[in-house]
Amino acid sequence: MARTRRLIGLLTLLALVAIVVGVSGFELPVPRFGGGSAERPLLAGVRAVGASTLLRVGAGAPPGSELAFMAVEPAGNLIVTDSKRHTVMRFDETGHLLAEWGPSFGNTQLAEPAGVAVSGDSIYVIDRGTPRIFRLDSSGQLQGVFSLEALGTYGLNGLAMDAAGNLYAADTGRNRILLLSPTGQLIKQLGHSGSDLGGFTQPMMLAFGPDGSFFVADWENNRIERWDTSFEATNAWSLGFHAFGVGVDLTGRVFVPDADHRRVEVFTAQGAPLGEMGAPNSPTLDVAPRQVALPRSRQPTVYVLGNDAIQRLDLENTPPPPQGGTGLDSDLVGLVVIVLMAALVTLAVLSRRQRKALDSLGTAPDRPVRLHAENGAQRESQQAHGDEELVVTNQTKGEQ
Repeated sequence: MARTRRLIGLLTLLALVAIVVGVSGFELPVPRFGGGSAERPLLAGVRAVGASTLLRVGAGAPPGSELAFMAVEPAGNLIVTDSKRHTVMRFDETGHLLAEWGPSFGNTQLAEPAGVAVSGDSIYVIDRGTPRIFRLDSSGQLQGVFSLEALGTYGLNGLAMDAAGNLYAADTGRNRILLLSPTGQLIKQLGHSGSDLGGFTQPMMLAFGPDGSFFVADWENNRIERWDTSFEATNAWSLGFHAFGVGVDLTGRVFVPDADHRRVEVFTAQGAPLGEMGAPNSPTLDVAPRQVALPRSRQPTVYVLGNDAIQRLDLENTPPPPQGGTGLDSDLVGLVVIVLMAALVTLAVLSRRQRKALDSLGTAPDRPVRLHAENGAQRESQQAHGDEELVVTNQTKGEQ
């Protein structure tokens, strides 16, 4: 019995240690299944060390503008859509207006420009009001128009391109992502209505990571959802706020704007936090950020777009904070806790049954009475009573 109690105590201690490890976020040095024994490299944390306002409506951008979406050209210029004035604008890295196109492109009118994507010398713009996709060259000349009317879209928003030049349009009102060829032909539809993995409720924007996976700002579900190159939703994490946009840098860090709290949060591809811009200890954001854009350069910079202004945040890497990998660590800790608790329950049940069995049997009549002595003298509580002496005497005579 004493040995069983010691074992139960040891298992309880181990279970408590496993629970502490699980809630502390400590990563166990265990091999990664499916990826060999190599550890996933930790992403650096990030913080803003400077903020500058590149332009404001009426001061850099034409008066009456309403900035909607933006993308960064390979040369570093910003392409910005103006949903109120129905134009597309190009700014340099300092916020100087270089060109403006629309709303008329010959006989074709741009009704309500929304998402924009850049591939080489081509600029693609969603016209939410038609619905169509415009393709412009680097000088703003119209090269083609792809009608999406047959697809029954409702409230198009963000636009992105993969490495093959395919277009991904966020069809917000239909809770799906449209995958289109470079010529505007439908390849497939991604997602469905809902809050489960693979579902959307008003997807607003998407952005590609360096590994070809893409991340969707699922607005009504208050989360970011990740999809792999096989068009399978792999994971999602809750934000606690509505996100209109999302961007990914060359290292794979995911930037998400929070317009309500004027901040930009940064995560790993699994949703572990890496930093926050607009926090009390960082430069103040002077815009309510709706979209973000990351230049394809090694210089750590993020452009933040609000309805009436664009800011550039200069970033600095910080030491990698604790990060979840594939989820194996937490799963392993959970499994250890479950096994230990099951063992505790089993031992407790067996110990209880053993005690009940002993209580039901009592002391056998022919069991010898053991008289303990210390230093040659019995303790008073251990001395035999008269009836016990009689039993001993009768047993002795019987044996003789």
